[in-house]
Amino acid sequence: MKKGFLALILIFFYSLNRGYAQVADSTRDKVQQELENGLESFDPNNPNLNTEQLTQMLLDLAAHPLDINEAPIDKLMIIPGVNLKIARAIVRYRKKVKPFENIDELKYVKGIGSVTLERMRPYVTIGSGLELGKNLYGNYHYWLSGGHFDTYTRYRETLQRKAGFRKPDSSGGFLGNRMQFYQRLQYQSRHFSLNLTQQKDAGEPFAGPMGFDFSSWHVALQNNGNLRKLVVGDYGLYFGQGLVFWNGRTFGKGRDVIGSGDRSARGVDPYSSSAEAGFYRGAAATYGRNLQVTGFYSSRRETATVVSAGVRRMPKTNGYHRTLKEQNERNDLGQKVYGGHLKIKFPFGFVGISGYQTSFDKLIAKGTLLSSKYDFSGRKNAVIGANYNIVAGPAILFGEAARSKNGGLGVISGIESPLGTGTKITIVYRNYAKNFQSFMGNGFGEQSGPPKNERGLYIGLRHSINNRITLSAYYDQYHFPAPRYLTVQPTQGHDWLGLLQVEFSRKLSFYAQVRNEIKGDNFQTPDQFGRMQNRLGESLRGSIRGQLQYQVNNKIRLRTRFEAVRSRRAGAKMEHGYLMYQDLQFAPNQKLTIDSRVTVFNTDSYNTRLYQFENGLLYVLSDKVLFNQGERTYAVVKYKPFSHLEIWTKYGITTFENQQTISSGLNEIQGNHRSHFGIEVRLEY
Repeated sequence: MKKGFLALILIFFYSLNRGYAQVADSTRDKVQQELENGLESFDPNNPNLNTEQLTQMLLDLAAHPLDINEAPIDKLMIIPGVNLKIARAIVRYRKKVKPFENIDELKYVKGIGSVTLERMRPYVTIGSGLELGKNLYGNYHYWLSGGHFDTYTRYRETLQRKAGFRKPDSSGGFLGNRMQFYQRLQYQSRHFSLNLTQQKDAGEPFAGPMGFDFSSWHVALQNNGNLRKLVVGDYGLYFGQGLVFWNGRTFGKGRDVIGSGDRSARGVDPYSSSAEAGFYRGAAATYGRNLQVTGFYSSRRETATVVSAGVRRMPKTNGYHRTLKEQNERNDLGQKVYGGHLKIKFPFGFVGISGYQTSFDKLIAKGTLLSSKYDFSGRKNAVIGANYNIVAGPAILFGEAARSKNGGLGVISGIESPLGTGTKITIVYRNYAKNFQSFMGNGFGEQSGPPKNERGLYIGLRHSINNRITLSAYYDQYHFPAPRYLTVQPTQGHDWLGLLQVEFSRKLSFYAQVRNEIKGDNFQTPDQFGRMQNRLGESLRGSIRGQLQYQVNNKIRLRTRFEAVRSRRAGAKMEHGYLMYQDLQFAPNQKLTIDSRVTVFNTDSYNTRLYQFENGLLYVLSDKVLFNQGERTYAVVKYKPFSHLEIWTKYGITTFENQQTISSGLNEIQGNHRSHFGIEVRLEY
């Protein structure tokens, strides 16, 4: 750890005299819009949700855009809005027509319209023309080409004292202070990456610079001839459609009704997030061109609930080590994983084979709920799968099939195709057996997390009436063959979304969205003798949203939203809620930007909760959940006094009109308001 830190410092002083890449404010706004469109499909109450990886991936891609004259097809497919057909068309154009001289030439590539071009723009560039040669490997200019050094320091705190800070340690209270502290040091160039990330959560003890609760590091080489990627330290794996390997979260069903079903796998990816789960620690490498071979090995300690001596549950994902109990469980479970991926490229696409073997140093026990009946238990597991992504005429075909050690199967298959001028359709079928045990995957579907216990058919349709008006919709029918969480029998359901987007001008835009879901759920009701009986009913949730955005001038942007929701739990009555907010973004000059919002909300209960995406500190973008009655106000101030320095601050306060306590357990706050403060400093060279 100390050696890695010293190496970062040395690179820092060297890079003072070199050029650096920055993400321009306009580019960051476009990236933020991309994230907002995707994050609005998440449920922020999901305990496995961590958006930092997604946020970081897009912002890092914007900071290090891909050279459209050199990037291979699989790299181009990482860019939002780019599928296999568009990536092949870009490569064909630069080979058979001419190399790209500017980004706007992409509009001459078949399949790229004005909307797709603007979506791609933050993530692409025209390279310097530096050709790869063996003699370059010994030249430090090659390794530092396009490089820059970043440091991030972030402090956040909830200003009210939670119950965990009021209780003594011996009674289960928090061991540390209220400060949440994060720091990251990173050097990244076109061919080299070095990173150290450290974090302490609120309530966790802190013992100085080397006493962070969580630390992550990596050294990586990338895009060096046939050596596509080499990572030592922490990394993620993203292959196929996510049935075997996929770390962390991914955009699911939402406003991108066409592209959400087909994953853009980026293979081995250096890890630099502060999320304390969902990554590998060891070494991984990818070698080859048309035939690419990936191999990896990982060995790390994880936190898991103690069942008995030598028996644990599956590793936790929240990363909290705030109490004596949580500290005793910290890094108590060892896990080793090894495996690989084979990818074969053809003129019409590619196919791949993935597999891994994993073992724990303690016995894993499944949970006691009915929904845990088919979960993994034991010490060892293995999963193998095959995936494909090919062009067939005007259509793209994609899919993956996998099998876990116990015989459980998972399958997903889809097609994306145009239907005449201005219309596209996506159809995705998935069938994840109830005993499919691929806990390192994350497949597309209704349920978030590992793919299991789900069958479904998804149909997405998008039609562009003209350059300014777009209609989108999806319908998804699904079935759960075994009980899911808090149910006692198989259930089924369906949901659909309709979306109208209108660009009145470059300054004025509007969208209206309608969403509805009906899902089978259990509820209890007394029989004639007063005994509680389980019954199967239907839960319903529907919402309608309208949003208007107006760029008044180059200094002021306004955004107004209204959303209404209705919800009925199985066996209960219908409930309602609404949310209204007004945004103001003010940038009086190039150094200062202020984002502010006032929100009012009124819901009958938590069942009619509403979500709003919020700007925040750098890499801290979130979907807030609001329920009951109240107001929320926040302001984010970004100040850039010098070209190398950015300072971000955020203050937010939520006031509840009908509550005298907020949250529960160790997170309980006495009073009717909750406020947060955060500050982040970024230095880049």
